[in-house]
Amino acid sequence: MTKLELMKLTEPIELTIEKISSDGSGIARTAQGVVFVEGALPGEVVEAEVVSRKKDFAFARLVRVKEANERRVVPRCPVFGTCGGCQLQHASYRMQLEIKALIVKDALSRLGGFDLRGLPDLECVPSPQQWGYRNKASFPVRKIRGKPVAGFYEADSHRLVRLEACPVNAAPIDRLFAAIQKELPGLELDVYDEREHKGALRHVLLRAGLRTGEALVSLVVNGRLSSRNVKSIVGLYLPLKKAVEAVNSRVTTLTLNHNSRPGNVILGDRTEPLKGDGLIGERLDDWTLRYDTSSFFQVNTEQAAQLYRCAGELAEGQNVLELYSGVGSLTCYLAKADSVTAVEEWGSAVGLMERNMRDNGIANVRSLKGRAEDVMTDLPGGYDVIVLDPPRSGCERAVLNKILEFGPKNVLYVSCNPATLARDAKILGEGGYRLKFLRAFDMFPQTVHVETVASMER
Repeated sequence: MTKLELMKLTEPIELTIEKISSDGSGIARTAQGVVFVEGALPGEVVEAEVVSRKKDFAFARLVRVKEANERRVVPRCPVFGTCGGCQLQHASYRMQLEIKALIVKDALSRLGGFDLRGLPDLECVPSPQQWGYRNKASFPVRKIRGKPVAGFYEADSHRLVRLEACPVNAAPIDRLFAAIQKELPGLELDVYDEREHKGALRHVLLRAGLRTGEALVSLVVNGRLSSRNVKSIVGLYLPLKKAVEAVNSRVTTLTLNHNSRPGNVILGDRTEPLKGDGLIGERLDDWTLRYDTSSFFQVNTEQAAQLYRCAGELAEGQNVLELYSGVGSLTCYLAKADSVTAVEEWGSAVGLMERNMRDNGIANVRSLKGRAEDVMTDLPGGYDVIVLDPPRSGCERAVLNKILEFGPKNVLYVSCNPATLARDAKILGEGGYRLKFLRAFDMFPQTVHVETVASMER
């Protein structure tokens, strides 16, 4: 039995916090092992109670801050610390940027084995908006005291947090959320019970085009609905449309997403437009892009444009291969090359990407549908640069092996997960590539998440 296992769960202990982990917890090192304290900041002396123990580390609940970091601030949100959406509202914005840069550097050096001393000191590019930036939010719906209620989950749980507004959501999202809360009881839809896998209404998904003034509302349902239920959902359109008029927005489409699979995946494979064409538009610099309920689109419009400009400038070459291209947001910035081959697995995203290229007068992009690892087996190679923008899980090993086989001069990697970026970059490094550029972007202010652009040269 280790010393940590001997530590009483209810025994208050004094800890000095050294740094922050990738999930936003403060890290303290003691003679008994490492202790993670949620809500603690580097340099603070805190009193905490251990709530769970593993072999070599423990998790503790913050009881009291005895010596606070001078950059600790009062969180703006009343449910911060309970809601699982934000982790850093108690830190000044400058401190948040420093924390995120350190998380990226730690991942690349500790997990990737990179010596970063030859690169300029990494800074995290601040978001143009620290609050009210999110153009998308998904709210699970649960029944509380017999009434349907939408909200966010508590951290690491499926317990619903009730809220009236969210300070990181853009104004149209907050307006729509308030209106949805008011209208939910009138829908007469059974609320989904994830334990029994019964009930209809699972989630409400809201999206806003902050530069176009468009908005999309989607209800995620389990199973077939009666015509009466569908008619009541269509009846949401006018009150929701009216709700966002004061913030110069308009609901342009209302959709029904069908998801009858058990588990945590929010969206199903089939989306049915009830009002409008099921699409929403947003502008990024010179381009207007259309996307749908299920499409990936960066949640921070202003910061996305900054990141894509950076990536577009780095992707120098006449022949570009882009993997995980989505609806073509980054593709527009890569199209300065002579030719771009864009690969995407999600069928509706491929169709929208092709439409977006046509609508924006971009003629040098060829789209291919399929998993990157499958499509690459039939490609001839000869690319000057390969651009990656994978999901949080990173790239499949087969994709990295094929990149090494192709041997492009440069590999440009856009990542939302420093750990999988470090893992994949290490494989490329072992295959003959060196890290020549690294920049972090704060795509998600008030949270611990960070976006990174890395360029590797053969």
